[in-house]
Amino acid sequence: MTRYQTPFEQAIWTFNGDQFSCQIEHKITGFGSMKMEALPGETLRLELTADWLTLNQTQSSIKITPPAWKKSHTALGETQLIWHGNKATSNTSINPFLEALEQGFAWQAIIDGRETASYLVSSSPVNTGQVANQFRLCRHQLLPKPFSYVRSVELLFSSGSSQITMAHETDLDAITQYVKADSSITQVLVDAHADNNGEHLANLVLSKERADEVAARLVELGLPKGLIQVRHHGAREPKVSNKTQDGRDANRRVMIRLIKRPNKIATKRTAGVEYGS
Repeated sequence: MTRYQTPFEQAIWTFNGDQFSCQIEHKITGFGSMKMEALPGETLRLELTADWLTLNQTQSSIKITPPAWKKSHTALGETQLIWHGNKATSNTSINPFLEALEQGFAWQAIIDGRETASYLVSSSPVNTGQVANQFRLCRHQLLPKPFSYVRSVELLFSSGSSQITMAHETDLDAITQYVKADSSITQVLVDAHADNNGEHLANLVLSKERADEVAARLVELGLPKGLIQVRHHGAREPKVSNKTQDGRDANRRVMIRLIKRPNKIATKRTAGVEYGS
């Protein structure tokens, strides 16, 4: 079994993070790197990257091991990495791996490669406490949801109602926090709809009330009014057929969509002042 580990005197753990992601990375001499990543609304992810090895749909175990000078009487963690090309990842049972860094433990991956070749890839358990602490603090400042979620959110309403519910509040708060953080968001589109129960004009008025309620709540949460574009459609644009109760339930909705400036990386937006470009 070929072993890879960065000499202790050369070992470096790096941290990078903001509201959009948190990342710890450790370079392993002669092999590649180990990385832990946290993204908004997602579980922790562990990644092993190889500079020269590629495997597909192959599993490799990675576990927590104490350094030679430290005895451990606690249960140590383990998970399975799945290879896709030169990267192997897992998002199962990753929290113990962060705790391991705080305690000065190492990560150790066992890889069965091609043609019976095997590799033992270990992190160097030195200078890990500071990056682990930075990573924890960063996770507390992550946005509630990623752009893939908040870019298009559907709020469903009860029949004849325009009342904002607690479930709506959770999504509206996530949308607001994201827009405040990302200066590349140029518009927040609010489109309200109704089912076809009742008169056409009454449904049009009801959809307007829903749109206005959602827009007003977004403003109350801190979004600039000029950023929000409100439209109401009544029953004219059903999502599905109104012939069934399930269909009518799905059509009583407000769609919120975020529009980004093209080809812009997410940058901070704070108190009306934009940083970056």
